[in-house]
Amino acid sequence: MYCSSCGAALSQQTKYCNRCGARLITTEETDVSKQLVKRLDEYMDGLFWTTVFGLGLILGGLALMDKALNSGQGLIIAYMILSSTAFLIVFGLHLWQIILMSRGDKKARNTVRTGPLDTNELGPEKPRISLEPSPSVTENTTRSLEASKERVTQ
Repeated sequence: MYCSSCGAALSQQTKYCNRCGARLITTEETDVSKQLVKRLDEYMDGLFWTTVFGLGLILGGLALMDKALNSGQGLIIAYMILSSTAFLIVFGLHLWQIILMSRGDKKARNTVRTGPLDTNELGPEKPRISLEPSPSVTENTTRSLEASKERVTQ
């Protein structure tokens, strides 16, 4: 495995490069993915409870109209048609939203990973700013040390 910033060979997979300190494993991928999964789970919970309460209201209303109110067949059928239609619309909208979110989750996973995940290979070489070596800190001090050495020998 190689660092994508400095090109140093790494013996084991780590989050940061031992030589230059560059981050090798990005946490943005996992953060975005976790947020989308959590949001999708919340919508799935909402869909479940919408189904439970919707069917409960429909069947409870049917039982109430049949036993307690002694309503006619026409009124019970109209209630069933209206309540079932309303339930199916709400259920369909929730399901449609979940499908859109799961597609968005797949798109987000693909867009977050812009770079290669495998760091076993070096990336393209970065252009160098200057080909001249940087001046040494001790370059001027060496001359002064040689001059003082000559004074001592005299």
